[in-house]
Amino acid sequence: MTVTTCERTLPDPTIESLRQAGNPFRNFFARNPDDDLCARYHVPELFAKERDQLLAVVDLFRVNPGMHSEMIPVLGNKGAGKTHLLHSIKHGQTGNWQMLITPGTYQKDTDFLEYLLFQVIDTLLGGGKMQGQRPLRYISEELSRRLLLAMIGSMSESEQLELFPAVGLGRWFRKLGLGGSQDLERVQWLVEQLNRSGYNPNIGPLRRICNDINLDTDRTCELVWQYLDRTETHNTAGIMRRHIYLGLVRAALLGDESELANFLTYGFAELDYKVKPSRQELVLSLFRVLMEAFQSMKIPVVIAFDQLEDLLLVRRTEDGHKVAESFFAGLVQAMHQLDGICFLVFAERGLWNRFVPSLDGYIQDRLNNPVHVPGFGTVKALRLEAPPPEQVRRVVQVRMPQSLAGTTEPGIYPFTEEQIVQVAKTEPTLRDMLQQFRRLFDHLVYGEVQRPAFDADTTTLPSSATPTPVKSVVIVETPAQSPTIVRASADAIDLSGLWTKALSEANAKLEPEGSLTGATRELQAGLGAFLQICHEHGVKVGPWRLQHVVGDFTFSEHPTYGAMSIAHWVCKDGQPWKVGVGLFLGRGAGKPRDLEIKLATLDMTPQVIDTLILLRPDDDVALTGKSKTIWQESERNGRHARLEPTQVEQFTMLYAFPRWLASLTESLPPGQALPNLADFIQEQCEKLLEQVCMPISG
Repeated sequence: MTVTTCERTLPDPTIESLRQAGNPFRNFFARNPDDDLCARYHVPELFAKERDQLLAVVDLFRVNPGMHSEMIPVLGNKGAGKTHLLHSIKHGQTGNWQMLITPGTYQKDTDFLEYLLFQVIDTLLGGGKMQGQRPLRYISEELSRRLLLAMIGSMSESEQLELFPAVGLGRWFRKLGLGGSQDLERVQWLVEQLNRSGYNPNIGPLRRICNDINLDTDRTCELVWQYLDRTETHNTAGIMRRHIYLGLVRAALLGDESELANFLTYGFAELDYKVKPSRQELVLSLFRVLMEAFQSMKIPVVIAFDQLEDLLLVRRTEDGHKVAESFFAGLVQAMHQLDGICFLVFAERGLWNRFVPSLDGYIQDRLNNPVHVPGFGTVKALRLEAPPPEQVRRVVQVRMPQSLAGTTEPGIYPFTEEQIVQVAKTEPTLRDMLQQFRRLFDHLVYGEVQRPAFDADTTTLPSSATPTPVKSVVIVETPAQSPTIVRASADAIDLSGLWTKALSEANAKLEPEGSLTGATRELQAGLGAFLQICHEHGVKVGPWRLQHVVGDFTFSEHPTYGAMSIAHWVCKDGQPWKVGVGLFLGRGAGKPRDLEIKLATLDMTPQVIDTLILLRPDDDVALTGKSKTIWQESERNGRHARLEPTQVEQFTMLYAFPRWLASLTESLPPGQALPNLADFIQEQCEKLLEQVCMPISG
């Protein structure tokens, strides 16, 4: 296409203001559904109908929490705005809250239900927010309010007074039936606070309410446990519910998240089962109990797979069809085994149309099952089309105010109405439109044609920019059938910028107390992806290089601890060392169990590893008691293993790595291979590489 700019001379103050602010269209697309870029440039009118439709589907699960799980595909060309739409659902202030899980990795070698379960646990315990709240805070407050109300309602007056233990002479007065009226008034006030509908941050967290009336929170937690013991069933599901509910109450009343984190990653597998369940049965049992907890509070659970083609890495693997088939088969299996989950799949039309028709008939039937939504009729799939000119104009207006601050120019300046209409009518996707506005802005403001060498998503301007006003007609020519030629070349990708952003997001998610434990399987997946890329890109550590990698190797009946990565390190012409690399994150009673399960891999027949490397948080490296005994016994049996004290920084790298890789892949034109990452990885992850490799002196 050809865009012709209007001949004009920009006023000096305005053009200088625009130059100082920089091109507002350089950051033109969201990397993931948590990218704050979406909030900065959000246009409520954009895809408003589609957003309302998806929220209406979610509301079906709010009204009827136990309904059959359903799946809605959201289809659009690359750059259509799918990720931005998902961000607005996850973080927009819609008034209703939902537990929205957005997996950043796909673990193709892991049982699909197990993969989903640990995505839910990671989201629940992590530091990521939805509508400004951590999921754990919202859910623990909501459940604790309901549970405390039920407990107090079941108590007699004398039992209610136990919430406020008397001291000294007060105990004698209470035995005589005196002095209890004030405490009963406090109970009534507490009930009034708990009865306020839903979680309300303006009321304040429960801990503050408890402090206001001097409620003994430790004693209250004990009473909650006694209440749960009386009211819950004593089968496996009931036992799990008791532990989960108590963990949520402790998180709300005491700010202690460790008990919940330990149970969800260790304790659930160690209950006193009459018949030891299989790994799959354990996973399904815990998943169903968690779903029951969410459903009891009418909190819809939404699992949204964004940028499916990059999540599955189908562009980079030869077995892309096999991976996609495995994913969709797992999705359908999960829909059959679990009720109450709303699955959203954001995918490119090309991928969907290429893979879905070739799937087995029963999988196709389930994926194509329509959902009946009040007010919208039957929803089978949502398709995102290019926005109309009036919405494109709003997109421009949202990006320009900062650049035009202090000027009197209209919100679309330096563009004209005709240019906006022409771009809207000729470009296929929103991303292509933003790219064209970026180029046109540079032509109008800097007086030059943007060259491919610096056609990247950076916030710095090319050093060769000419600071002269545009006083002539400029013709910008872009072949209409080749919208991808303006995408960044491999050499221009801002590797460091993407890495820094991924680390920042990962650090926020791993900041809370129990988040590292809850992210065990996600971190293990990151480790596998890290080793796989190191192998593919020829990363070396001293004389060692990787010859073979098994990213995700699962073993034993413990879903959390029974996973590691296997790396075959070879030095010069020697035989490769088969090294198992695992995360040793168990705490408390889980610590010796975690260690025992990992060390057992050295005794497998046939032998799968020669030595074992365990990454242990550096604040708890010392082995004592049972853990020390297990380690010493392993040494006496001639096993080769070593502990690597690991800082939070290295765990953050593992968590961030797959997300950084996905952002990097998303930044490349379709079909273009990743640039060689060896130098970058060796520079940024030097310490981590040394920890997962054989000793350099070897």
